[in-house]
Amino acid sequence: MLDLHYSAQQLCMELLQSDTEEQVISLLRHQGYWDNPEVWRPFGDKLDNFSTMGNQSSSPDAALVEKLVNSVDAVLMGECLTSGIIPNSPEAPQSIPEAVAQFFFGDRKSDSLGYISRWPVQKRREVSDLITLAATGNNSNPSFTIVDAGEGQSPESMPDTLLSLDKQNKIDVHFVQGKFNMGGTGALRFCGRENLQLVISRRNPNINTEIPESCASNEWSFTIVRRENPTAAKRLSTYTYLAPEPKGGVLRFESESLPLFPQGDKAYVRSAQWGTAIKLYEYKLTGKSHILRRDGLLYRLDLLLPGVALPIRLHECRRYRGHDGSFDTTLTGLGVRLSDGRSENLEQGFPTSSYLVVNGQEMKAGIYAFKRGKAGTYRNDEGVVFTVNGQTHGNLPKRFFSRKDVGMSSLEDSILVTVDCSRIDGRSREDLFMNSRDRMEQGDFLRAIRAELTLILKDHQSLRDLREQRRREDVERKLENSKPLVEVMESIIRKSPSVAQLLGRIGPLPDPFKSVKNRTAKTFTGKAHPSFFRFRNKDYGEELFRKTPRNMRSRIQLETDVVNDYFERDQYAGKRILKSVDPGLPNGEMPAYNLNLDDGTATLNLALPSDAKVGDVFKYDLVVEDETMIEPFVNRFVVSVGPEQKVSGGNGERSKRGNDSGEDGSGNEPNQGRNVPIPTLVYEPEWPLHNFDKESALKVKYYPADDEGQVGSYEYFLNMDNIHLKTELKETKNDMDVVNSQWQSGMVLMGIALLNGSKQEPDDDNAPNYEENVRDITKAIAPVLLPMIEHLGALQAEDLG
Repeated sequence: MLDLHYSAQQLCMELLQSDTEEQVISLLRHQGYWDNPEVWRPFGDKLDNFSTMGNQSSSPDAALVEKLVNSVDAVLMGECLTSGIIPNSPEAPQSIPEAVAQFFFGDRKSDSLGYISRWPVQKRREVSDLITLAATGNNSNPSFTIVDAGEGQSPESMPDTLLSLDKQNKIDVHFVQGKFNMGGTGALRFCGRENLQLVISRRNPNINTEIPESCASNEWSFTIVRRENPTAAKRLSTYTYLAPEPKGGVLRFESESLPLFPQGDKAYVRSAQWGTAIKLYEYKLTGKSHILRRDGLLYRLDLLLPGVALPIRLHECRRYRGHDGSFDTTLTGLGVRLSDGRSENLEQGFPTSSYLVVNGQEMKAGIYAFKRGKAGTYRNDEGVVFTVNGQTHGNLPKRFFSRKDVGMSSLEDSILVTVDCSRIDGRSREDLFMNSRDRMEQGDFLRAIRAELTLILKDHQSLRDLREQRRREDVERKLENSKPLVEVMESIIRKSPSVAQLLGRIGPLPDPFKSVKNRTAKTFTGKAHPSFFRFRNKDYGEELFRKTPRNMRSRIQLETDVVNDYFERDQYAGKRILKSVDPGLPNGEMPAYNLNLDDGTATLNLALPSDAKVGDVFKYDLVVEDETMIEPFVNRFVVSVGPEQKVSGGNGERSKRGNDSGEDGSGNEPNQGRNVPIPTLVYEPEWPLHNFDKESALKVKYYPADDEGQVGSYEYFLNMDNIHLKTELKETKNDMDVVNSQWQSGMVLMGIALLNGSKQEPDDDNAPNYEENVRDITKAIAPVLLPMIEHLGALQAEDLG
């Protein structure tokens, strides 16, 4: 039997310093624990707990985030309790920002101090020492130790807190995120073969409790969680934890402090007087690199915790080379990182903000447009990120932007949208997110949100201007390389009727550059708070009357002088309220709408009530205010319902313009991208801008029609440093210009054929779309394209035997 005053502490520290399951099992076997079923207690006191614990997060990094969220909650709870405030009382903070402002700055009502983005760098660094994550062990499957100086738990309370399931310990506490004691167990399935986790905790002795004084309040306790395999008697695995003490108690010992916190690149150096340490052994992360590098854990955590409430210190304690400052840094979340590096990474005028209301639920969106090649630092495949209280709960892939009804294909690699869902009610949250909090429920609510986002993005003027600016830049780069390819394609069309039919054109090719119109760059310098907010071309206070067809939405524009992120920012954010002043339409029955703010123009896009009839009239007030205003801006407008109108165009494209003979006078359709395009030639230094690698061949992007006669078209981007092309150029006896021309012409024709055969894209954003088909198929064709052109073209009848 262990000496509880020494050996328990020694075992605890040896388990902490172990980095493999083999070492942990060896230690427990040596103490007679591993093979003794009598000293293992079911997690949550449920033998069937695997059905709950094994069906949580599907992503190892999202599961790891839950541990960090629990640590943030523990620190805030600890600060509250040591301040003598009962966490679920009216005196307690009613939101996470309120708690942060009160406990770390003594100013609960400060609108800015509750957000890390408003903290000085030194304050971020100081507070980050309260929560740390250290990577130890090998480079393939590192072990992660998360330590916090939070409230901590006593040996008696551990089974009902850190080792419990479904107990609603914090259900009525408004300033924490984890409330059901479930999310933290999702990480277990990603821990090695045996799913081992070490838990160490000590209750903060400065917390006044109603529990009678006992030695437990001054003791550290610890346990190991493991997964036991199914047997003939039980169909499913069971998670258990080490509990060899009488009545199923965990191991414990007395000590004033333990070296739990890391320092620099050394784990377990800095002392902790209380709090909790969680160690996850041999964790199965997707990325294997240094956690602070671009492809490491830090950048994933930034995205998964874009609005983290407290800074967290990350330490790389494995054997990597580097200078002293390259092994630890402060995690502050994507929002802070973007704010700190706005001028270097974002296009001018971004981020912009939007409000959207769907099914009566209010959400806030931030739209970020990155400079070329910068987005990859902040996200991978994510396009739209949905958050609750600063934590990512799900996302739509970036291909969402490539849908024709969105029309931002060319900016797919440069846009990120965040949607804050913190204010939606519990039922709507259940309808939107899976319980794992890393997946979306593919239901009606999500489809309605996607529809609102589509409207916001496709008519977003700054995005449209940026799209056209990028297009102009790409076209200008093609001018010097265009003539040889045009001549080759003219020759192919003359000699091949099938190619001419595919292109839908006989005769001269159109000028591929004449349709790109130069635009004058606009500048807008907004104010921190609006001095006016009124309907466009009307005096403030004047009512606006708008007649809207029954099958369409009202689109109402207002003008203002406030900055683009007015509704989305942390400090003194603007608030808007749209309310009906018609007694026949109660406030609780507002139809879907969104309000987008972009360079002095606020665009309100409002659906008619679902039961609206021709002749109905609806009256609304749009109220805009913030904490600095004496009086809000109130703009009243009236919408009357008119007869239905035919909607022109399809698949998100606008109706064609010009006369029936075609704008180019050829009697054919204007060039819409399935006539011959001139590709932009991409070389290796530009690969990151296009997500290319050595095997990439061709990608296409769709530019939709605009309001100024610009028809929709595809732009082609061709990899001229493809490994197979370079191999042919190195070994060929032919003229290199001929080989390059064969590569360009062949790939362009391949892309045209694939687009010509593509069907309407599916509604599922996770399914491959036409652009991905072109990318993937041309990549597969690349090794054989040039040999096929050369050898099949030279094939003679006598070669057939």
